[in-house]
Amino acid sequence: MKIIVTSIPRKRKNTCRNILKGFFIGYVLVLCLGANAQSAEPALSYNYSRIADHPRILLSEADEKTLKASLKRNPEFKKVDAYIRRVSDDLLSEEPLVFKKKGKRLLAVSRKALTRLYYLSYSYRMTGRAKYLHRAEKELNAVCAFESWNPTHFLDVGEMCMAVSIAYDWLYDDLKESTRKNVREAILKKAFEPSYIEDHAWFLDVHSNWNSVCNAGLVYGALAIMEDEKEQSVAIIERALKSNRLPLEAYAPDGNYPEGPGYWNYGTTFQVMLIAALESALGSDNGLSKAPGFLDSAYYMLFAGGPSGDYFNYYDCGKSQTARSSMFWFAQKLDDPSLIFQEVNMIRDGLYTKTVSSDIERVLPNALVFGKGLTLSEIKPPSRKMFTGHGITPVSIIRTSWEGTKGKYLGVKGGSASDGHSHMDQGTFVYDADGLRWAMDFGLQSYITLESEGVDLWNLDQDAERWEVFRYNNLNHNTLTINNRRHNVEGRAEITETFEKGHERGARIDLTSVLNFNNELKMASRKATIVDDSYLKIEDRIEVNAEPVDLRWNMVTPASAEIMDKNTIRLSQKGKVILLKVSSDIPVKLAIRPSENPAEYLCEFGNYKYGAYNLQNKGTVMVGFDVKVPENTVARFTVSLTEAPSD
Repeated sequence: MKIIVTSIPRKRKNTCRNILKGFFIGYVLVLCLGANAQSAEPALSYNYSRIADHPRILLSEADEKTLKASLKRNPEFKKVDAYIRRVSDDLLSEEPLVFKKKGKRLLAVSRKALTRLYYLSYSYRMTGRAKYLHRAEKELNAVCAFESWNPTHFLDVGEMCMAVSIAYDWLYDDLKESTRKNVREAILKKAFEPSYIEDHAWFLDVHSNWNSVCNAGLVYGALAIMEDEKEQSVAIIERALKSNRLPLEAYAPDGNYPEGPGYWNYGTTFQVMLIAALESALGSDNGLSKAPGFLDSAYYMLFAGGPSGDYFNYYDCGKSQTARSSMFWFAQKLDDPSLIFQEVNMIRDGLYTKTVSSDIERVLPNALVFGKGLTLSEIKPPSRKMFTGHGITPVSIIRTSWEGTKGKYLGVKGGSASDGHSHMDQGTFVYDADGLRWAMDFGLQSYITLESEGVDLWNLDQDAERWEVFRYNNLNHNTLTINNRRHNVEGRAEITETFEKGHERGARIDLTSVLNFNNELKMASRKATIVDDSYLKIEDRIEVNAEPVDLRWNMVTPASAEIMDKNTIRLSQKGKVILLKVSSDIPVKLAIRPSENPAEYLCEFGNYKYGAYNLQNKGTVMVGFDVKVPENTVARFTVSLTEAPSD
């Protein structure tokens, strides 16, 4: 284990002996040798002597009054407020958390700590009732006494540091000095110090959600204890301002998030919390929110869920939509209240006030903190019907109506299997009609269920074991497969054309490099559109070289499937019917493929069964067709999904 920096001592006489291994030597030298000199000021991003008084993170005393007025004005917020206090009341009889890892992670404990400390601190500020203060103080001392916050999986540290920092800042005046001392020491020893150890601190150099989450937690710690540990805290913030530019690059140019909407809700939530804390405590975010595409990502998330209630859940994303409290921040920042149109409906429907597997409710107070200036009764539906984003994982998403479950919904994507949290799903699509999802994605399988069985989940090479997972390979997504081969991990599918005017909305994607290995194809493309706001049309064009190829067309559905004739499959669910019709110059063989029990099926990549570690997919089936495309042929296949009379 290589140490990149030692802990930075408070006393100047000790600093000069330790800074030679410092990660930010320049900053530390200037800070320690001339903290009061005017020449030091240009080297720093802020005048840290002007940091706001406690409470300074997210919600000042003046903001607190605005929030209380908002609760009287907005019954939806009052519902959220009541839920937070109900959970806080339930916590009064709960014992404090204990150090207990699950596999390599302490993350579940860190997330519970964030829920408890954020909720209890909020409840105390809104009511002034000492019971919430005392319970929060008990939790603070318990988690700060842990042997560590598990820096080998630094997300655990990031969330835990954020948890204790919010409570420390929000309850500062009323905490015992012994508790404040315990928190400061824990932040220094269990968060700051391990963040300078190379084996733990790799998050500083990545573009993923890890960077946003870990830096956010550390910055919260720095803002919380700035008065007592200024040198350490300033170094943490200055480092974060440089490092945190990396994940922001992933939003460029249009705002679509490369890891999908589930990870948008994770990474972007912590990114917003980082930006908002800098603004509240130091007066600005130092330009972070101006990164290309970042603010536009709110529109990506606006379109990420369909009228069925399900996400366009590509990559390692769960299916069901959950609370997205950071959308309230974007609505205020962009002065576009329509961004929270769906959020308000989700509050009314109870989706904001329930526990979910992702634990995203742990940051639920954000909705009230960020939305305090809004009047929810005045929110109008969005006017846009389509979002297209390029960048790392291109997507195009169409929604024909924002009224409840009405209208059609289509999401189609490109990208590469070599990207973080990716699947071999390039060219895949989802489709909603009549408030139901007809073309679906299995989504992620819990990492614990795979890692506990020894699956090498994080190797993304062509022959990696990751692609043996049923839900991850191309055979079981809504895409094309050539010669029963995996998609080429070195290939990348790009959106080459969009259609937004006239009678169709959608996009065309170039799949050539994804399907090609040995020059089998001259080209391959997929055009996915909603026609006349009425039906889905998928048009695939394949140009074959000197050898014939076997083509597999696949679509996963929760509907019951029945082959009606050589070109038609009837899909039915909940009394609704859709006809899947195939049009082609080359005769195709329609197929209905099982998907419920993967361990029972042979994988077409070879003569072996899928591993027993694969989760079941109850209530699903796969439909499509197989066809042999002759050599030197341009083949065109059109698949339409059209509503038919109900059962």
